Amino acid sequence: MRPKTITSVLGELTLRRGYYYCAACGRGFCPQDQALGLDSSGLSPGVARMAVLVGATTSFQEGAMLLRELAGLPVDAKQVERTAKRVGTAVAEDEVKHWEQAVPASDVMYAGVDGTGIPMRPEELADHPGKSPDGTAKTREVKECVVWTADSRDKEGNPTRDKGSVSYSAAIESSAWNDSRPEETPPFAQRAQRELTRRNFFQAKFQVIIGDGARWIWNLVAMIAPLAIQIVDLFHAKEHLSEAAAIFFGAGTDLARQWAADRHEELEAGNIDAVLAALEGFRDIPGEKGAQATREYEYFFNNRSRMDYAKFRAMGFCVGSGVVEAGCRKTTVGGASSCRL
Repeated sequence: MRPKTITSVLGELTLRRGYYYCAACGRGFCPQDQALGLDSSGLSPGVARMAVLVGATTSFQEGAMLLRELAGLPVDAKQVERTAKRVGTAVAEDEVKHWEQAVPASDVMYAGVDGTGIPMRPEELADHPGKSPDGTAKTREVKECVVWTADSRDKEGNPTRDKGSVSYSAAIESSAWNDSRPEETPPFAQRAQRELTRRNFFQAKFQVIIGDGARWIWNLVAMIAPLAIQIVDLFHAKEHLSEAAAIFFGAGTDLARQWAADRHEELEAGNIDAVLAALEGFRDIPGEKGAQATREYEYFFNNRSRMDYAKFRAMGFCVGSGVVEAGCRKTTVGGASSCRL
């Protein structure tokens, strides 16, 4: 009988359990450890779960502080890190190997794809170029795929996400296709395909994918969901116009607010030609104003078919990606997860 001291949710406990040795293979083990879910970390399953939760929500250092202050558990930051990474790796492997199609949830299924930067330790940024003046990186991009339904309606009759319908799958993975090997699907595209398949997205009568208008998103959608209806998130489109107005007329001025409000009204009506005409008038101005106008003109011109908001609303579709943005904010605050949340 050998003793083993573990940290449980009630504090430290010392167990005595039988140790068995195999003379043939030269290895020994304690069967009771397996039965109780104990490993070499010295944490009980309950504490391990708590460590994973705080590790996915905040920094490992702050997570250890929370466990100490709120639960009185002497778990250090290194234990939180090792436990979170061990469980996260296991869940990520399970997500790839074991997934099943869900029962079709709705005639209209929504998906969103986006990316957001998260702070990383210097050693995890090695060999990753960034946008800093010296070419170094301070963050890595986490890409996420979100799936939901929106059969519910608010007081105005607009579609709103159904409670409990949202699923996320995110990881630091590439979405770029290799031109020399186009038959190889990049890792994030595979992840998105798994999540869409699992949620039975491809069996829905209407498949809707909402994005911020970035080219990489539509390239990805064209490869994995060519039949999907593509919509640029209305908030992002309005944000582009507000930022342009601030550059054209000065941030916070009445002219900027009025110009942006007029463009927003045209945008919601699906009158992209009017928006393009308004931007066209600034393209010949030298300097930053002209450059900004050209960038915005190209953004709206390239996404014009994805901005027919009047038609999309008439069909009863969502035109916003708040669900996706919420996932990005959570990822930025708590760190990336390579598993479904």
